[in-house]
Formats: sequence, C-alpha cells, structure tokens
Amino acid sequence: MKRFLPWLIVIGGLLLIAFVVRHLRTSGAATYQTANVTRGPITQAVTATGTLNPVVNVQVGSQVSGNISKLFVDYNSEVKAGQVVAQIDPALFQATVTQAEGDVASAQAALELARINAKRTQDLFATKTSSQADLDQAIANLHQAEANVKIKQGALDKAKADLEHCTITSPIDGVGDLTQRRCWPDRCRQFAGAGDFSNRK
Repeated sequence: MKRFLPWLIVIGGLLLIAFVVRHLRTSGAATYQTANVTRGPITQAVTATGTLNPVVNVQVGSQVSGNISKLFVDYNSEVKAGQVVAQIDPALFQATVTQAEGDVASAQAALELARINAKRTQDLFATKTSSQADLDQAIANLHQAEANVKIKQGALDKAKADLEHCTITSPIDGVGDLTQRRCWPDRCRQFAGAGDFSNRK
C-alpha cells in the first residue's frame, strides 16, 4: 500500500490540475442567448436637447388689413391644406362691395342714356336738324360712359376680391398657431413660434 501511495498522490494531483485548467477555460468562454426569429417594428429612442425645425415653413399673409373676428386654430393645432384658420371682420369689405355694385348700376344707366342720346343725335344729324358738333359730343359722351362702366366694374371686382381675402386658409398640411388678433398685409399670421405654418415630419 505504501508503495502505491506516491502514485496515488501524483495521479490525484494531475486530476486536480486538469480539473482546474478545464474550469478556467470554460469560465472564460463567451455565453450566447438564442431566440426564435420574429417580425416586428424597429423602435429607436433618442433623448436629446435642442431646437426642432420644421421640414417646411410657409409664411401666410393677408392682402387686406382688419381686425380678426374669428379664430379656428389654437396653439399647435393640426391643419389641412385649404382649411379655414381665421376670419377677418368682413363688414367694411361687404359695404365696399355694395357701394361698388351701386356705382356699376349707376354707370350702366348713364351708358344707356348716352346710347339713346347718341342715337337721337345721329337721327337729327341725318335730317339736317343737328350740327356735326352736337353729333361729335354725343359720340364722345357715349365712349366716356362705356369707359366709366369698365372703371366701376374694375372697382367692384377688386372689392369682391378683398372680401374673399377676409377668409384665410392654410396653404399646407401642418401645425400652426395664431398669435395675433390684428391683421396687416404680409404680416397677418405667425405660426409654429417662428411666424410660419410648419410641416413637421
């Protein structure tokens, strides 16, 4: 028995060394976790500080001046292209349209009278009972009346266009904010904190 004792110690020592070496190798190896492949959305979260700039800034203005009577959007309101966002008080512009319509009617009546006078003067001139000067004056009055109708019609068209401009719409889909209650030409709207309508993506 004493003869085999040194061999047993050597064999035990070798086994112990082999066990320690194997344990060190396996403990340093990388471990992996596996999972089944599935389909799903890719989500990425970013936390940062700074200023967000819209993809598109649109300056929205008005061609007429006046007090805003109605607001249809609030801070950070989502709007669609063509949506009414504000209404300028149309009372004065409607009165201007009504006055212009009266001016056109008066000019048309004057034109009708000028045509009658010109026709009468031509008939009198044909029978030698009116002078050439009277005929010339009647024709000139007729042309003047025709021009006056065009002038009054132009004023009516402008008044109607101004009335239409009292309704302000959004030119794009986006987010807006009305911050003024008085409207001046080209400075009627301020949106997205930068004086614009913004389209954010």
